[in-house]
Amino acid sequence: MSTIEFSRAFYIKLGRGGAWEPDSISTGRLRLGWSQQSVADINAGQWDHIEQQLRQEHDGKAQVATNDLNRLRDIVESTPDDIWMTFHKAKLWWTRVADGPVEQDGVSKFRRTALPWSDRATNGRLLVVNDLPGKIAQLQGFRGTVCRVQHLDLLRRVLNGLRSPLADSISAQRTILAGQLTQAIKELHWKDFETLADLVFRDSGWVRVSVLGQHAKAYDLELREPITGDRYVVQVKSQAALADLHDTIAQFSAEDYRRVFFIVHSPAADLESASDLPEHVALVAPSRLAELAIDAGLTKWLQDKVS
Repeated sequence: MSTIEFSRAFYIKLGRGGAWEPDSISTGRLRLGWSQQSVADINAGQWDHIEQQLRQEHDGKAQVATNDLNRLRDIVESTPDDIWMTFHKAKLWWTRVADGPVEQDGVSKFRRTALPWSDRATNGRLLVVNDLPGKIAQLQGFRGTVCRVQHLDLLRRVLNGLRSPLADSISAQRTILAGQLTQAIKELHWKDFETLADLVFRDSGWVRVSVLGQHAKAYDLELREPITGDRYVVQVKSQAALADLHDTIAQFSAEDYRRVFFIVHSPAADLESASDLPEHVALVAPSRLAELAIDAGLTKWLQDKVS
């Protein structure tokens, strides 16, 4: 899909409590209320007459009636160059209106859309509300029917699947930090390396069920995910080759464990290049462990260990 460009964008609430959302999205329509105004008057642009009707509806409150009229005109006068957005099932949906008049069916008045409603950015990213910038997501709380989107550059970036310069900078700094922590992990004493592996999982909310194989060469942990009850095994080794990984795979099957984590301080060359691993097996070298340590908030712990 090509880059999305626009100079105006609007948020619309599709029916009271979102009642028209499913139908609007499935049928390619931008549904609107204004039930007391006729389609003929709306399409003829009888704005003075419609404003008088709205003043009566709003008990003579001129400002409220004028705002209601302007929002109706936003819908009626919108062109295919504009973007229209709404929220449905915890996702942002967007479209453009087609050229043509306001129509009416047994549900409501509506304008047809120029393309299907979409819940994805141009790069295919699903537009989940919890992943949106706050200034866009907060439009969910708008109490009226229609409003203009003020943060056009932000919406343009969201719909085109682009990241902000600030997000790119944070990502670059995280990459640098992960590289530094990888070096720190390689300097850890073996017992500290074992402790780090344990802390990464426990600080991520998993519960240690037991210590396995205490008399074996490896240091193993069995963990349980508290909500789902899924079981995981973590095997930690100071040094290991591909053959050691294959031994572990043979011991812990996918039927018994949701995932097997094979954590190695100093992997051999054939292990570093290992591929085509079973889906339930994850090889965790120092670089990957560094990323997990960042996510678990263990940067300061590692800093102290190498200070």
